[in-house]
Amino acid sequence: MVTDAPAKSSSSPSSSAAKPSSPNSWETRDHSNDGPKPFGVAPVESLKAHPPTSGKEPMLMLDKKNKPMTQAIHETDRLTYYDCKGVVAPWFQELLTAEMNYFSELIEFPLIKGTQCVVTVGTPKSLTAGRISVQMYLNGKDMNDCVMDSACFVFRSVNLIAKNGGIYRSYFMSDMFRKIVSQQCVTPKGKLYSNTTCYTVD
Repeated sequence: MVTDAPAKSSSSPSSSAAKPSSPNSWETRDHSNDGPKPFGVAPVESLKAHPPTSGKEPMLMLDKKNKPMTQAIHETDRLTYYDCKGVVAPWFQELLTAEMNYFSELIEFPLIKGTQCVVTVGTPKSLTAGRISVQMYLNGKDMNDCVMDSACFVFRSVNLIAKNGGIYRSYFMSDMFRKIVSQQCVTPKGKLYSNTTCYTVD
């Protein structure tokens, strides 16, 4: 996709990633063939970002049960919410923000700074118990409306899916007013599968 993920990673999101060996990085990659552009929009602003693809810290700081070690900020029957700070490694949050903005620009969503960010973990009552996701918002009001009041008119999230010895990043974005839904999958090695979730990708 827009970046090459680490060439090697373990099956747990809490494990640190290896330094990518491919020269096909964010700076050097040709993005012209990254997939269909729903509105004929060629990303420009999002490609100015130069996020790291690995770091000293693990992607997420989790305990032995794959749960964040910080205090939850909100809980519902199906999801437990945590502030990204102290859970998501700064390098990984920067990478997720850059990829989110790339996909956002394709569908003419406003770009985000990545600072309004929460981690969710599916509860036992969830259809996907234990699933870890990162949600990002344009501003604090949007985050509060969505997290606290379940009023998510514009939604951006990435599910972190452990399989095949790596972490797949399954992006989901929607706009209720414009009736838009966008789904993209990025493999651990950075390959983009457009218009699908990572659950259908081998």
